[in-house]
Amino acid sequence: MASASPVLVLLGPTCSGKSALGLELASRLSGEVISCDSMQVYRGLAIGTAQPTEEERERVPHHLVACLELQEPWNVNLFVPAAKRLTGEISARGHLPIIVGGTGLYARALCYDFQLLPSDAALAAGLRKESSTPEGRERLQAELSAAGPLPDDLQRNPRHLARAVEIYRLTGQAPWKLRGRSEKPLEGFRQFCLLPDFAHLKERIRRRTAAMIAAGWVDECREALRRGLAQTPTAWQALGYRDIAEYLAGHGPFTESALTETLANRTIQYARRQLTWFRHQHPGAVWLPFERWGPQWAEHLADEVCRHWKNG
Repeated sequence: MASASPVLVLLGPTCSGKSALGLELASRLSGEVISCDSMQVYRGLAIGTAQPTEEERERVPHHLVACLELQEPWNVNLFVPAAKRLTGEISARGHLPIIVGGTGLYARALCYDFQLLPSDAALAAGLRKESSTPEGRERLQAELSAAGPLPDDLQRNPRHLARAVEIYRLTGQAPWKLRGRSEKPLEGFRQFCLLPDFAHLKERIRRRTAAMIAAGWVDECREALRRGLAQTPTAWQALGYRDIAEYLAGHGPFTESALTETLANRTIQYARRQLTWFRHQHPGAVWLPFERWGPQWAEHLADEVCRHWKNG
């Protein structure tokens, strides 16, 4: 289904400044922001998922931020119809929908109109439980290997493995064989991707991680665990919370500085994977390379995006 109205899509790795640039663009172009982040959707995870602040949400309308309880599921099959509905509503108000985020599968499914694959809640719950143990993961990997060699991601990510087996059981085919690779985004979708210098991005991630710890990330995790975070179908996958839970339980990193280093390194690894994804999965995106986040970097990059936007 083609998009009848223009949609600006702003992608990039974590901590690259997408939120700040999205705010600047929304202010200039009468836009509303739709979050394309798989974890910012949850209430109670504001610090660890770097949700936009209340002040930022008052300045520009934001959607799909802090709108679900921890126990509610969220996945690409739920995100895509919600985002399509929101883009239509925002366009009808005479505003520009601006998709902002770094969850690559969500962005690609929306922009390239992926076929949404079937799901079954009861089956999914059982598979997630099975994939939570080493023995269960081995069984699921063996089952799925009948469809061919497993992608690397399914060997290291239990949640993705469980979802892949769910699709395999429902369709009889491996999920990576069901989705064709489209090279052309939907009409109206214009994609821009931040490309910061990675050495500077790593230092920025380390500084932000320390700031998040100082802002109370550990206490936020403790409260979320009290509310059942570790038993949730999706929210428990949010980056960093498992490490903090191990820290609180007296396992893993035993000092706050060691915890901060662990969290920063995990985030750096995630940012590297995001950049690889965007390079290969978003053909036609306009890349926005830059080195540092100076005082007016968002304004300068917004100038560049606006030039591309007006020139078509």
